[in-house]
Amino acid sequence: MSKKREISALPERLDYDNLFKTVLRRYFWEALKIFLPALYEAADKTEAPEFLDKELEKVTFDLDEGANRTDLLVRLKLKNGAKELILCHLEVQGEGGGDLSLRMYRYKEMIHLKYGEEPVGIAVITAPRPIGEKAFYNWERFGVRIAYDYVCVNVIEVEDELFLAEDSRIGLVLYAAKCAYLSGDDEGEKFRYLRLISNMWAERGWDKDDKRIILLAVNYLINLKSEIHAKDFVAHMESLRMSKEDKEMYVSVFERVYTSKGKEKGQAELVKNMLNEGLSVDEIIKYTRLTREGIEELRNL
Repeated sequence: MSKKREISALPERLDYDNLFKTVLRRYFWEALKIFLPALYEAADKTEAPEFLDKELEKVTFDLDEGANRTDLLVRLKLKNGAKELILCHLEVQGEGGGDLSLRMYRYKEMIHLKYGEEPVGIAVITAPRPIGEKAFYNWERFGVRIAYDYVCVNVIEVEDELFLAEDSRIGLVLYAAKCAYLSGDDEGEKFRYLRLISNMWAERGWDKDDKRIILLAVNYLINLKSEIHAKDFVAHMESLRMSKEDKEMYVSVFERVYTSKGKEKGQAELVKNMLNEGLSVDEIIKYTRLTREGIEELRNL
């Protein structure tokens, strides 16, 4: 019996870091309102958050354990005039690497050494952690105890209404992450969730850039592989009542993620962007797992 031909999955780290950092940065206030409402209310939202990603990379570079995750260090001004450091750690798909509580504690300590401040820690996970893993960091020896707790948001345990309320853009992305976990490897369920999310996407009055970013994130998370379901999904998109521009955008993003031609275009765009940002070929190899020869071919497309 012949196997069904499947569309190649997106490589594990391709575009991941930049994509989800863009999502968190662009919709930071929306995210904070979901993750930590008390801090959202205390923050002075008339002043833009200060993102310290590059500084965070310098102090946590040796903690990369290969998980699909991204981290933001953000400085906020509060309504009372005080400043607050926020560490936001996001793990997408899978259980992540190492012990989460230990990793959060190490981040905290390195940030404290760098800035002399204690950050408010927020961990966002999209799948259950390993059974038996501690919910917070706790170390004790001979009467000496160190404990560190942080906010942990498990996306699969959050009510759908919270993600889908108030026309939230990052809410739709987080809802897609939850749907990706619930569907597992069931291509039929993935198709059902994608169709549901695409209907909501089509009804939103977001601008073009928002719609494209959200599409990329949603289609990365719900990684539909079946070519049969992919064709059905394109037919569904074409049947929706929306502008010609939106239809073309969705089909373009869909092709980029799910077809070999689209994947190659996406890789070429990513490689060119990374080169323009000053990354070396060796760094691009590390982050994308492309070969040196592959990078040279893509940069000339």
